[in-house]
Amino acid sequence: MLLISFVSVAFFLVQLWAVTIIGSKTTFQESALEHNLRLSPHNYHAKRRSAPDTLQFSPACHPHYRVATTSDTTGNITWSTSLPFTRIYFYHVRKAGGTMLRKFLKKVALTHNVHLAIQENKYAREEIGSHPDTMYVTNLRDPVERSISHFKYEGRWNCRQMIKNASHYIPNLHNAKKFEDWDQTGGFVPSPCDEPFSFDECAVNCYIQSFSGQGCSQDDWKTQYTLAQDRLFRYNLIFVYERFEDPTYVKAIEQFFGVEKAFNQESNYWCGPEAKQANKLYPLTTKFEAILKLEKLNSMDKRFYKEAASCWDDDAAEYSFPKARADTFAPQNNSKITGDVY
Repeated sequence: MLLISFVSVAFFLVQLWAVTIIGSKTTFQESALEHNLRLSPHNYHAKRRSAPDTLQFSPACHPHYRVATTSDTTGNITWSTSLPFTRIYFYHVRKAGGTMLRKFLKKVALTHNVHLAIQENKYAREEIGSHPDTMYVTNLRDPVERSISHFKYEGRWNCRQMIKNASHYIPNLHNAKKFEDWDQTGGFVPSPCDEPFSFDECAVNCYIQSFSGQGCSQDDWKTQYTLAQDRLFRYNLIFVYERFEDPTYVKAIEQFFGVEKAFNQESNYWCGPEAKQANKLYPLTTKFEAILKLEKLNSMDKRFYKEAASCWDDDAAEYSFPKARADTFAPQNNSKITGDVY
């Protein structure tokens, strides 16, 4: 509870600053979309439903069954509303409920006899439209809370050592890394600039890196932000971690995929039992200043997340998701699941 309070207080204090990257004087101006969301999320999305072809929208708020059939060299996509899906592509964002979603999507794939491709650790590299008849889905969580969870369960101690060298590597306060050092695009170090982003360890601007594929920026992340948002908003659906405990949201998700009682099933993730036990013995304590710093460093990712997931009024969420029909998915002979499914 104390950690959550720190995050909440830090979030509100950070709003006093202009949305900037530390060390830069360049302000990233509020977009028209963000302006409308800030003034009235409910009215904005009501307007979106009445004029779907005139406003940019997020697939977290408005998941859809449009199929990207082709993609040319300029990035233009041809969409179809008549073709069924034969494949699901899931880009697994780490520490945002992804392991549970793997299990859920496996149930979906087996129910409808379609292919399932799972991408993790690298960036979201499959171009929308590059594979025929594919539904593209991913997951998001508040970026600072995701970053803290990433540190707690994978960054604080060496997971590989805990699993492969358990008799000699005993987690304790002496071999635990400091949370204050978890402040780089690559976790404890900057992401490489000469190769595509790899989502192994990441503390800062992880979403922008994941969906742009770039771990460095020459203009305070503005170019990467635009690339990332353009890619993300072409997906069919974004799972929002903060909604997973809402039974109405769960029902809407299950109806979207045409399955029942498959969401939120308990799942074990890599290094999970070992990290949980270590954190139980040595609970993580954080300084307010470190949380505040992480909030500021992630200001661009916070904006990215807000534009994608600020869909509903907190006290009266409405999920106007379409429901799967008999022809939404087309069964495939020898359907395959690629990527590890826990």
